[in-house]
Amino acid sequence: MIFRSLFAAGGYKVLGGFYLGWGIGANNAANIFGTAVATNAVRYRLAVILIAVFVIVGALVEGPGLFLSGSARFSSQTDSTLALVAVLAAAITINIVTYLTLPTSTTQAAIGAYMGVAVASAGVQAVEWAKLLRMMIGWLVSPIVGLLLCLLLLKVLGYLLSRLVSNNLTRVRIYKIGFLVFGCYGAYTLGANNVVVTTVAYYDAGMFGLAGSKSAAFWAAALGGVSMALGALTYGGRVMTTIGKKITPLSAFSALVVVLVHSITLHLFTQINIPISSTHAVIGAIMGVGLAHGTKTINRKTIIMIVIGWVATPLVAASSAWGIASLLR
Repeated sequence: MIFRSLFAAGGYKVLGGFYLGWGIGANNAANIFGTAVATNAVRYRLAVILIAVFVIVGALVEGPGLFLSGSARFSSQTDSTLALVAVLAAAITINIVTYLTLPTSTTQAAIGAYMGVAVASAGVQAVEWAKLLRMMIGWLVSPIVGLLLCLLLLKVLGYLLSRLVSNNLTRVRIYKIGFLVFGCYGAYTLGANNVVVTTVAYYDAGMFGLAGSKSAAFWAAALGGVSMALGALTYGGRVMTTIGKKITPLSAFSALVVVLVHSITLHLFTQINIPISSTHAVIGAIMGVGLAHGTKTINRKTIIMIVIGWVATPLVAASSAWGIASLLR
């Protein structure tokens, strides 16, 4: 019923949000099971199926909370056309970066695009800069949290395993079970934290019902969750090699810790209603592994390329959205 009324009111424009969610799922699948697939602990097909299931669960259970909190809304200028321009600019940016096999911040792309259309439609005063600053602080802090948490867990869990589990075969079984459990948790937290950026512009424009209502938040999260799941299923493999192998060598144990740290970091920021980059969290964790093993093991060239992608992504998305929105004025 909700979708029939949505499309009757010109809601076909919300398909742009579906496209954006697809790009987020495709790019961020690597952050969840990339290390597990790279170390041959989990098969790729099983990995993407589990991501698809649990990203929807996370989106439906905790995702609506970020819509209702208003934390991802930082512009007073939102309508269905501007929402479509923003999500298409963000999605195209993400698809290009994904094609180049670079893990990037899909959250930054979406927020950059939303800011671009707001400035084009009503000037810089239309942007709620305080909320944007809060998000930017989250983007800067999250990889540091991931790095420090990874260093801590490598020591604590490593110590516990060495004291409690001496049989190598038993350790291998623990790693495989851990990858599956923590990977599902990671998919859940991805859906919970990132679903808001896929359809928040449409939600604010009232296309799912009255903004602020639980029903509107649920349907916005549902559409975003399904689109992210399809992205993981259909195009999630391209970035997995970069995450799993090209930054620093990962053992099965360190790869398991990376998955856990990524999930915990995302969940922590979800509790304070800040959508962050899943990529920032996992790269911070992998950097922690590199520091624990010595800085010489870190592939600096790959890190530099990733950082360039982080900086360029919101700028490209904002510029593209601003240009398109300006032409439509």
